[in-house]
Amino acid sequence: MSYVVAVDVGGTEIKSALVDSDFNVIATTTAPTPKADTTGVETVKAIAAIVAQFATQHPVDAVGLAVPGALDEPAGTSRWSGNLQWKNLPIRNLLEDAIKIPVAFGHDVRTAAVAEMRSGAAKGARNAIFIPVGTGIAAALIIDGEIRSAEGFAGEIGHVNVNGKYPCVCGKSGCLEPAASTLAISKAYEAQSGKSGTTTEEIYKLVVAGDAVAINVWNDATAAMARACELLITILAPEVIVFGGGLSNAGETFLKPIRDYLDSSLTFQRKPRLEIAHYGAKAGTIGCAMLAFDRVKAGK
Repeated sequence: MSYVVAVDVGGTEIKSALVDSDFNVIATTTAPTPKADTTGVETVKAIAAIVAQFATQHPVDAVGLAVPGALDEPAGTSRWSGNLQWKNLPIRNLLEDAIKIPVAFGHDVRTAAVAEMRSGAAKGARNAIFIPVGTGIAAALIIDGEIRSAEGFAGEIGHVNVNGKYPCVCGKSGCLEPAASTLAISKAYEAQSGKSGTTTEEIYKLVVAGDAVAINVWNDATAAMARACELLITILAPEVIVFGGGLSNAGETFLKPIRDYLDSSLTFQRKPRLEIAHYGAKAGTIGCAMLAFDRVKAGK
């Protein structure tokens, strides 16, 4: 049995797991993502400490590293990540130099899509879209059976204009991300209710319970996501749209308003199935592990 460490660097926290070659998750841990770490030094230190911790349980053969933003994946470079404040950062090489074992590198969303495409909710689909909703929002575009990267720039749907009300980290207003991300939902609920620190999970439970403020916030967020999906469907005609990330736990509470919107707005377009990720919020972990084991098998 061999082992890898899957590392998913988000805007809020670093999620990590020790995974065996049967893709069983042996152990997990989280750490806060260093703020304003423009050089990546503190992030590398945090990941190295996590890898060292897991290595006390089993020898680690490789690391799968997933990060958000526009990437040059072959070069291992983050071209731009608004939530991490990285620009042209050679993060893969920095981490490999620190831990002295191979690092497989990928975009957080496309990496999670690997898991859903190989053995999850998008398995068997030639054309699909995977959208994990977390602190940020992007999409993995599966077209003719392949995940499209376009040199790292494809799928940044968090920055399409859905007539949102809030400013975005990209410098514009109206984007999907500040309208429908988990962070956006929490901020909107705080602004409208005056209650701080309410998680998205708590908010969707309030929706189910009939809380008027939560329902209003939820409807705004799902309407913004539905408008983005309408654009994607019209342009790409997917067979299925798979939702993951933190909001995947809401299940039909999240899917139904999007489905209802699309049922009323789509005319000639192919209507895709809307699914929750098979791996839920763990899709990124499993995808990272898959890429890490691909690296081990390649002997690189």
